[in-house]
Amino acid sequence: MPIDSANTINEYVKAKTNGKIEDLVKDPDPMTVMYLISYIYFKGKWATSFNPKRTHRSTFTVDKNTKVPVQMMTMENRFPVYRDQEINTSILRLPFNGSYSMLLMLPDNMATLESVVSPGHVNKWLKFMKTRSYHIFIPKFSIKTSYTLNDVLTGMGMTDMFSDHADFNGIAEDVELKVSEVVHQATLDVDEAGATAAAATGVTIILKSTIVYPVLKFDRPFMVMITEHNTKNILFVGKIINPNI
Repeated sequence: MPIDSANTINEYVKAKTNGKIEDLVKDPDPMTVMYLISYIYFKGKWATSFNPKRTHRSTFTVDKNTKVPVQMMTMENRFPVYRDQEINTSILRLPFNGSYSMLLMLPDNMATLESVVSPGHVNKWLKFMKTRSYHIFIPKFSIKTSYTLNDVLTGMGMTDMFSDHADFNGIAEDVELKVSEVVHQATLDVDEAGATAAAATGVTIILKSTIVYPVLKFDRPFMVMITEHNTKNILFVGKIINPNI
């Protein structure tokens, strides 16, 4: 595949994702005749924005030996929450405008959560969440990662498409084709306005109060999901080990 073709693909994906996904195609193989690309771009604004004036410097515990500085957002309000006793994980739902939400999962043990979490857990959490008053603390963070899915797909049994036994006659009948690489790239930015890199769009003014709220503080590794409630689809899954990376 010519470099010009790769650049055309990259510019298209970059434009469609508002600059979030860049250089999806790198070092194209001259034998490449086709790319099949799927992408998703989600821009969500919180139903209730965080007040950027209350964002403050704090610390995040990466592990027992490492603490890093973060910009910590904070808010007191009523939130849907759930404590999953079976996997010792607290779940907070932050709604966006519309039918989308972000689930933030704070486990006692990240390895346990990663090994068992499934769509069934998500459905259970959404079903049994209760809305309660909390004082929440969430760091501003950004995720950007790129990796190949060849081994993952092969492990799922999709082996022929990478081999000389691949059959893509429905795509091209005159040439022998096989898949050389499957690449995935994802980004997620979370700030006071919502799940994008956009600046805060408003300031929420609240009355001072002497009410003491229980605290839910995401100051150690946690997982995030973006879900759509009508379809129960999960659009994004990631984990935050170090918000500064």
